[in-house]
Amino acid sequence: MRALNSKPNKYLFIILFITSFFIILIFYFLNNINNSNNLLNNLENSLTTTKNLFEEQKRYALSLAILLSEDKEIINSFQSQNREESFEVVNRKIKSLKQLQDSNFEVQIHNENLTTYLRSWDIDIKDVPLASFRQGLVKVKELKQPIVSIELGKRLNIKAISPIVENNKYIGSIEAIINFEYLSKELKKKGYKLFVLLNKKYLNIANELKNNDEISNYVLVNNTNINYLEELNLDSLKDYGYISNKNFSFAYFSYYDLQNNHLGYILTGIKNNKHININNSFDYETVNINSEVKIR
Repeated sequence: MRALNSKPNKYLFIILFITSFFIILIFYFLNNINNSNNLLNNLENSLTTTKNLFEEQKRYALSLAILLSEDKEIINSFQSQNREESFEVVNRKIKSLKQLQDSNFEVQIHNENLTTYLRSWDIDIKDVPLASFRQGLVKVKELKQPIVSIELGKRLNIKAISPIVENNKYIGSIEAIINFEYLSKELKKKGYKLFVLLNKKYLNIANELKNNDEISNYVLVNNTNINYLEELNLDSLKDYGYISNKNFSFAYFSYYDLQNNHLGYILTGIKNNKHININNSFDYETVNINSEVKIR
């Protein structure tokens, strides 16, 4: 009797073992799917947050440029070509405006012929020809309207330019320049790391970035640790998406100049503690998305 009963017990044990194995396997896959979904949601949130902060800083820079271009003290000193007075007035205005937001910015004033009249950080710099590589400046003179973009110059910054107009004639312009450090600090508060990458082919223009850290075909613009980007296949990136390495996952999007030339990528990194591999890339042309996604 014992011999007869042992055979069903053996089958029952095998069935229980197989059932338990599949339950554990299903639980494992469901857990992985849940972890992947959570990571993807966090990346989508970081992407949205980063875009919104960039748009906020662009609006802030634009408001500064317009405000300064209408300032009577600045305009009077500019029209009299009193650079010493302009330097004092501009830096006094900058100091006052900085109290409104914890964000550093610089100011450049341009002459009618698109040369440098004054830079707030160095009074000795003047008469630098800008038209050959400053697309935004040329456009402001043509349209006599303010403009803001992530623009390439000797450096890469958020640049807002507002014309100085007298009797409907362009006589110069004022530019508010904001770097990416404020954005880095704000994103860090939320647990994100910001990386602004510029294609190395533009270093002939952005020559002040020549000594910055490089990875693949890109140079790092902002002040952060480039080692976090190790092992990423940056050559496979499209217009926007998500990418991971061993320790971090990144949401990224492209940014373009005013002539629709692709300049580089902006990445926001978060910890990838569970080492989940996410690699999704999309082109703007192939999906129906809001045009504001495309940072210009």
